[in-house]
Parts: sequence; structure tokens; C-alpha cells
Amino acid sequence: MELAFSFLQKPHRSPKPRQSGITMALDKNLSVSELEAVLSTSAEFIDVMKFGWCTSAIMPRQIVREKCELLQKYQVAACPGGTLLELAFLQGKLPQMLSHARELGFDCIEVSNGTIPMRERDKIDCIRRALDGGFRVISEVGSKIAEEDRRLRVEDRISQTLTELKEGVWKVIVEARESGTLGIYDSAGKVDVSTLDELCRGVGIDCLLFEAPLKQQQVELIIKLGNDVNLGNVAPQELVSLETLRLGMRGDTMRHFHLALPQVRIELGPSGALAAAKRGDVIIVIDAIRASSTIITALANGVKCVRPVATAEECVGEITMGERGGKKIAQVDYDNSPLVFNSGQLHGKEVVLTSSNGTECILAAGSDSKAVVLIGALLNASSVAQFALETARTTGRGISILVAGRNNEAVTEDVIAASEIAFTLRGAPIHSDIDLIVSEDFVLDFLNSASGRNLSALGRSEDVIFCARKDVFDIVPVFRDRVVVAASGKVVSS
Repeated sequence: MELAFSFLQKPHRSPKPRQSGITMALDKNLSVSELEAVLSTSAEFIDVMKFGWCTSAIMPRQIVREKCELLQKYQVAACPGGTLLELAFLQGKLPQMLSHARELGFDCIEVSNGTIPMRERDKIDCIRRALDGGFRVISEVGSKIAEEDRRLRVEDRISQTLTELKEGVWKVIVEARESGTLGIYDSAGKVDVSTLDELCRGVGIDCLLFEAPLKQQQVELIIKLGNDVNLGNVAPQELVSLETLRLGMRGDTMRHFHLALPQVRIELGPSGALAAAKRGDVIIVIDAIRASSTIITALANGVKCVRPVATAEECVGEITMGERGGKKIAQVDYDNSPLVFNSGQLHGKEVVLTSSNGTECILAAGSDSKAVVLIGALLNASSVAQFALETARTTGRGISILVAGRNNEAVTEDVIAASEIAFTLRGAPIHSDIDLIVSEDFVLDFLNSASGRNLSALGRSEDVIFCARKDVFDIVPVFRDRVVVAASGKVVSS
């Protein structure tokens, strides 16, 4: 369906079914017709509809079933409130509650202990029972009793969250209630930044779902954590409003998304590198299996510098590495394996490197002195993204994420790494002719890629597995003066 004013640029938003940027709406007592009216304009913006607390238990069965069927039609998960599960647990009727929820059409269950005292092992048992019942499970950390919630330390929230994620829950709700005055908020509903930062560092952003019933809370979280932050307890009549906040299409966030953040382009191969260089962009070159990963690992293990060259004949120097089609070139010291550097024996050395695709793209990206060329992969995704963003903001440049590909076609592993880097640039407008990929299993996807299968056939599956790890290193390689060195940590001007 074509949108009105579709020519306007908007920041990237993950399409449904989403793993981040989740919106959980709160249904207090919508009729079937009212719910259908909400879904007709807002279904694309809703991921989960929660029937608040125990409201579904005082509705006619047929009404609840009709609402669940309607939500399923619009691809919105239906979830009874956590308080309903707590009541069923208290009365020893959890099996009946889960069975009845399945019959009514609910496909998601919230497991909480915010009202009823429940031991952690009992809560875990509830999570396991819901998972065994085939439900997607969302848990909640925090208490609905203000005095109890205020006594809950951040360390306790982190520990509980990590435990429940390990059990297999999809997201963990950070309790705030309808009032928005608990959890990460003070009694006035303002975000406690230090608590939020500590929680995000300890757990990660994508697995948390922040209850944010108030507009100002939504604005603060979107600006601080990006438009793909997960938000809950959103009133149905505020769903369109929230989506405009996520897209910088309301005054509260417009400047943040449309003035402060650089344009991001996904480019492909040497021709894309030349175009990005001509623009003078900050260019992140990605050849995830293996050139980029090898360069990152080399510098992280103390190699002085890496000099990329295009041909085997040019690959002459102190330490030489090279491959074609994954196979070692006869006259060089090593093939293109990042594992070569784990021993530390090459510390302080200069490495000369040639590869099938990656080194050519690095050289093309560096063809114009105006450009800033960084080397990225899954191994340093978050660090290279942050460095590129700071450099782009400071110098007024755009960002190009360059996938090396093969024969001018994008390959799975490069696109996965590019996507992870792009998603870290939260809220930045992304222009791409290449469909981004959200991987749920990096190792499996890398091994199943064409490059992964080729290297595995050559007995180098360990290389592929090594390259499929995210954020192993915080080092950012930069290509300048014909060599790649570790960035100083300062913004690069040219």
C-alpha cells in the first residue's frame, strides 16, 4: 500500500515481524469494532496488543475470541496481562489459565510477579510452562508496589533479566505501570538516566521492553536509544503519534532525526566504493569473510599496520598474506585467516594483504583523499558504527557502508554485518537497494553462506565461526597513506 506523501525521507524502521522497535499497546476495554478501527489505521505500528491486567477475565468469551481473531488477521500478537497469570498462579490454576488462553486465541503470555509475591524459581517455572504451551513469552521485572520497586537495585533487575532471557523469554518488560512512575522513572515520570544507562549496559537494549505510557518518556527513550527502542503500555489512540515520533515526523524528534544524523547509504563493490569516495563519505568497508575480519584481528593483536594490495604480484613485504577463492596464494607466507594472529607472534610487524574482493574495495574507497575509510565487520560492528557516526557528525559527511560482495553481487555475510552496523546507527536515514538482513544466528548464517560453505569445504570452518562473532573487538581500523592502522580514538578529518 502506497503511503500519502511517500516521497518524504524517513529514518529506517524494521518491518514486521520485528525483533526491535517493538510497540506493545494496552487495551483496557476496547470493543471489537473499536479494536478494528484502531487496527485499520495502526496495525503496521503494533507488534503486541496486551489486554490490561485481568480485563479479559470479565469479558464474554466470544468477545475475547473475536478480538484475538482480529489481531491475528492483522498480524498483531494477543497477550493477556501479567496480573491475570499472577492470579491464576495464586489460585493454583496456571495450567487451566494457559489452556484457556490458547483456546481463546492468545499467542503471547506475560509472566510477571509485580503484585503477588512469587519466588524466582516459581516465576521460572511459569515461564517454562508457558513456553512448553507454545506461547511467545514476555516476562516483566519490577514491582507494581512503589515502595517495593524503589528497593529493587539495578543489579537485581539486571540479574533477573539475564536469568529470564536465558530461559527463552522473547523480551523483558521494565515495569513502569500506567502512571509511568516506577522502574527507570522517578515519581514525576522523568527518566532516571543513570539507572537506564546501567540497565542497558548490563543487559543490552534490544531485549528490553520499556513501559512508556507518557509522551515525554517515549520522546526521551527514542532520542537516547534510537527509534528501534522497544516501548510498551502505549494507549491505542497514541499509536500513530508514537510512530511519528519514531520517524522524526513530529516536532519533538524531527531535529534529532532529520538534522543531527547523517545520511547512510549501503553501497556494493568497487563501483560503490568509488561513488562513496567521490562524495567524500565516511566509508565502512566490509568483507566479513575474511579480509575485514583479518585486518581487525591483526591490529587488535598488535600488528603495526596492514597494507592492502590488489594483485598477487604486489604482495611483497615483511609478512605477506593472500588468497584467491579462499585458497592460499603460493608465494605468500599465510592465507587470509584471522586466526594467524592469535599467537601474537606477528606483533609489531607490517602485513601486506591481498584478497579476492576486500582489498580491491579498500583501495577503491581510498581513491579520493576527501573520503575517510574505515574497516568494519561483525567483529567490531558497534565500535566502527559509533566511530563513523562521530566522524560524520563532526565533519558534516555522509556515511557509506560498503559491502564487498562477489562479482558485483551482495553476499549474505557482508549484508548481515552491514545490517548490524546500520542498526547501531539508530534513527539515521538509510538508503539502500540491498535488503538488510536481521540474523538470529550469526554462526549458522555465516556457515550457510556461499563463502562459508566454500571455506568449510577447504577445511577452514573455524575461520568462518570466528568471523561470525559480534563485537569481539573495539578497535577501529582506518585506511590512510596506503596502509591500515588502528584509529587513535579521535575523529578522523580526512
